[in-house]
Amino acid sequence: MMIDENVVFYGNLSELYRLAKEGKIKTSLQGSHTRPCKFWTATKILSGIKNAIVISHGPSGCAYGVKRAYKLTNSRNSGSPYEPVVTTNMSEKAVIFGGEKELKGAIREVDEKYHPDAIVVATSCASGIIGDCVDDVVNKARSEIDAEIMTIHCEGFAGEYRSGFDIVFRQIVDFMEPPTPERKAQLADAVNIVGAKMGPERTEVETDVKELVRLIEAMGARVHSVIAGDCTLEELKQAPSAAVNCTLCLDLGYTIGKAMSDKFGTPLNSTILPYGISATEKWLEGAAKYLGMEEQAAALMEKEYAAIKTEFEAAKSYIEGKLAIIEGHDAIKCLSLAHMLDRDFGMRVVIYNFHPWSTEARETSVDYLLETGLDPEILITKGTLAFGKYESMKQTEDELLDFIGGLDAESVVYFGSSLSFPHIPVVDLNAILNRPRFGYRGALKVARCIKTALQYGFRPRSALTKQMVFPKNSGLASTQSLSGKLAQDMPDCTVYAAGKKRGKCFNE
Repeated sequence: MMIDENVVFYGNLSELYRLAKEGKIKTSLQGSHTRPCKFWTATKILSGIKNAIVISHGPSGCAYGVKRAYKLTNSRNSGSPYEPVVTTNMSEKAVIFGGEKELKGAIREVDEKYHPDAIVVATSCASGIIGDCVDDVVNKARSEIDAEIMTIHCEGFAGEYRSGFDIVFRQIVDFMEPPTPERKAQLADAVNIVGAKMGPERTEVETDVKELVRLIEAMGARVHSVIAGDCTLEELKQAPSAAVNCTLCLDLGYTIGKAMSDKFGTPLNSTILPYGISATEKWLEGAAKYLGMEEQAAALMEKEYAAIKTEFEAAKSYIEGKLAIIEGHDAIKCLSLAHMLDRDFGMRVVIYNFHPWSTEARETSVDYLLETGLDPEILITKGTLAFGKYESMKQTEDELLDFIGGLDAESVVYFGSSLSFPHIPVVDLNAILNRPRFGYRGALKVARCIKTALQYGFRPRSALTKQMVFPKNSGLASTQSLSGKLAQDMPDCTVYAAGKKRGKCFNE
């Protein structure tokens, strides 16, 4: 591969990490690099607490966005009852004179109308800027209502998006109660899965969380609570008495796991997302250590691997040594995939357009990966820094094609969106509908997808679809040109390369 003028950085993750810490590479996000605000990410976690009502103290539009994105999605995909997001609907008058009166009324109305277990008042930019005394209102209301109540200060302007996750995971620890001997005895065989977000799992999909629950139960233990994935207030109260907290997402799970460890002494099993065999075994071994189930875990791992061994080893022998290019817009996921593809499949890994900002935002996961001895290659091109697109768009796709040059469809696989069009086989793990992607069964599914993509790399991509996604003479067009629903409903995780002959996919 040749380094060209469009390349901003090409080297190992450790080098990018060092340059970022030394201030020798730009890590800040410019105005076009839009991310969710702190309010959005905070309410995303809060939406995972069952029978809890979020009161958005601000204009109605703030509540509408998170309600539509989270609560409505939860009820539509999982069959769970709809739980409203309420707004104080701050007007221009309230922004000038204060909205405390409206907040008092909203708290009483929510308690009387919905009878929730908990009420969480989430501050928006408007209430934060004018300095409403939200804590005073909440403290006075505490003795007047039946529900437990908490304030989350999550004004969007008061921190980057990651801080919304962190503040909620730290503060919901205040709902929890210290362990008691009785509860610890009751939960001696139980774990919490921490770092989850957005609520209940999909009804008809074998999700990754369901697979982790299955593995824990197959080991002879049980899951007390998934925090915050449809967990109840009572589960939160008892959570510190569980044998161990096992992280789902390392960064987010570590935040609440560390808070519970500091306050209650609850042990923490902290690993990256359990994509693949080696990461899954690390996850299970960490849980078993605190459960006193090392032998059961070893027996389970042997049984799980035996069930996939023949097909997995055959696929691995076909895949080993190939180049994997991973779309880097989701830092946590791409680091976990890099670990799986390197350790389980023996592939060479390049993470494409891993924004330097991610080295700071995802420092916990970066540290973990480097400590395991894995130091993947990172490729960053100008398009990502110029326009802030984390997924493929026309400019970044052209830059990738210029970089990889003469690689053929039999030696490289692109892990990214099904709506991307690099002239190499594409595997979209988000489009695997018959999940899970975690665990042993997930490792086999991924192996099948990679093998299929390589075997059918000679099949042409749809020229019509490409024109829809990337209109001619439109350098800013992206995969978002198509609807989000279409992206979610892509039926097949494997998409084939363009080209007329097998192994000749770079010739138009």
